[in-house]
Amino acid sequence: MTAIPPPRADAWPAGTFLDLLSPASQAALLGLGVPRAYRRGDVMLREAERSDHVVLLVRAVVKATVTLENGRVALLGIKVGGDVVGEMAALSGEPRSATVTVCGDAHVRVIPAVVFREYLNRFADAGPALTRVIMQTLRWADKRRTDFNGYPAFVRLARVLDELADGYGRAVPGGVTLDLGLTQRELGALVGAEEDTARKELRSLRDRGVIRMGYRTITIVDRPVLNSIAYDWSETR
Repeated sequence: MTAIPPPRADAWPAGTFLDLLSPASQAALLGLGVPRAYRRGDVMLREAERSDHVVLLVRAVVKATVTLENGRVALLGIKVGGDVVGEMAALSGEPRSATVTVCGDAHVRVIPAVVFREYLNRFADAGPALTRVIMQTLRWADKRRTDFNGYPAFVRLARVLDELADGYGRAVPGGVTLDLGLTQRELGALVGAEEDTARKELRSLRDRGVIRMGYRTITIVDRPVLNSIAYDWSETR
């Protein structure tokens, strides 16, 4: 396998695990485990399986999903290069709590649980950084639940698109592209809406000239209007 050089230390997305570490801790973490490559659609971790390794995302976008009691699949969130996935099973010894699927070609490092725990003990900044990342994930989920209870679907969708653009968007001529490989059903799951509702609201945004839609991609072309819908919704509809 051809070695894939990691991004520069200052290139990790803000708030990811690697971004929060010192250069020495970053270098040590990037040297752990073994490299592995995945393709779009590959399952990296599977819900309920009894494995406990940690996956360090070097160049990757992945989505975490869970299966509900009614058989439907709910999208929990997205992780990118600089993040880790599978850390809860490594720390608790419990089965995997979610399925992690690759949204595009990915390069990662697979780290045995015992090695990851030793790393956390050896580097003083690693444990607090991991705790901060876990708390950020929980706060994001809490915010989604608050939005579900207080705002209509089109506002929730606009807010999630705005947040995804901040965290994972790619600047292109005329806008910001979200090339995360998410289906309309998965976007609906992120905002607590049925697929038909998500499809209708996406079409509405497209018809208003706020977004352009492609195959599993969305380009935001009018960010000010999107923000107005998201945060000043009483005057936009």
